[in-house]
Amino acid sequence: MPVCLFSRFASASLVAALFFAPAAALAEWYQHSFNVMGTRASVELWQQRVDTAKKLAREVELEMRRLEAAMSPYIESSELSLINREAFSRPVDISPEMHALLERSIEFGDLSAGAFDISFASAGHLYNYREGVKPSASALETVLPAVNYKSIKLELKKKGGTTVRFTKPGMKIDLGGIAKGYAVDQGIRLLEKHGVQAAMISAGGDSRMLGDRGVHPETGERLSWVIGVRHPRDETLSALRLPLSNAAISTSGDYERFFDEAGHRYHHIIVPDTGKSARGVVSVSIIGPKSIDCDALSTTVFVLGVEKGLALIDTVPEYDAIIIDANGSLHYSAGLAAGK
Repeated sequence: MPVCLFSRFASASLVAALFFAPAAALAEWYQHSFNVMGTRASVELWQQRVDTAKKLAREVELEMRRLEAAMSPYIESSELSLINREAFSRPVDISPEMHALLERSIEFGDLSAGAFDISFASAGHLYNYREGVKPSASALETVLPAVNYKSIKLELKKKGGTTVRFTKPGMKIDLGGIAKGYAVDQGIRLLEKHGVQAAMISAGGDSRMLGDRGVHPETGERLSWVIGVRHPRDETLSALRLPLSNAAISTSGDYERFFDEAGHRYHHIIVPDTGKSARGVVSVSIIGPKSIDCDALSTTVFVLGVEKGLALIDTVPEYDAIIIDANGSLHYSAGLAAGK
C-alpha cells in the first residue's frame, strides 16, 4: 500500500544526521567535502588523530578524482572518451578496471532486460539540460538503433588484456549510472585497508556507511547513521529518514539534471527503448551492501516504474527499494514493507 510522503524533515539532499551524540565525541569525527564527478562528495570518518584523518580523506578524494579522469565522458583524455571515439572503428584496449565496470554494466542490462543500458548515451547526448534543449522526434529516430548494450563487445586478447568494440555506428556509452557508486565503494575499501571502522562516503545521491555512529553516552546503545532522502519537489525537506549501518544507499531522482517545458519534465534518466525521460516515478532509493549495485539498481528501477521495478528488486537478495511515484506516494519492496 502506498502512503503519503509529505512529512516535514529538513534536508537539502541525501545527508546523514546524528542524534543524541555527545559534543566530545564529535571532536573526533573528521569531515572533508569536495567537488568531483559532477557532484558534491564528502568523507566523514572517526579517527583518534586529526592529521591521520585528513590524510585518509585526501586519499579518498584523490582516488575519486582518478576515477573521474578515467570515466568521465566530458574529459577528452579519459579512457571512456577514447572508447566512444574509437570503439566502432577498431577494438580499443581497456584497463582491467574499465573491463570490470563494462562487464558489470552488461550484467545489469541482462538482469533488467535492457532497462539499464549504458549505451543510452547514444540518445542522451542530444539533451542539454542547462540550455533546455531536447532532441526532435526525427533526431531520436536516427540515433535509437545505436542504443543496445548487446552491441558492446568485450574480447580477451590472446596475449592478455581486454578490448572493447561497438558493433553499431554512432554508439556512445556513459557510466553515470554506475561509476559514482563504484567510486564510493573504492573509497570505503581504501579506508578499510587503513583500519578505519566507522565512516561514511557520499557522492551526490550515492552513500555508503562503514560501521555505525558509535555508542550513546547514556544508554550504551549503538547509534545508526540516519540518512535523509530528499523530498523530490522541495530540497529543504526530506521525504523520509532511514537508520542505517554497514550499508549503502543510492537515490535517483528526476530533480538532478532537468528542465521543464510545457508542463513536462525532461530529465537525465532515459528510457533506452524511446530515448525519452522516464515517467511515472520521481525518486528511487535502493538500499543494500554495495554502492555500485545500489547505483545501477536505482536507475534500473526508475526506468522500469513502480510495478516492474518492485518485481525486479524483490528477486535481488540483500537489496530493497523505496519508490516515490509521480503522485507523491511511497512504495516499498517486500523486504521493507513489513516494517515500514
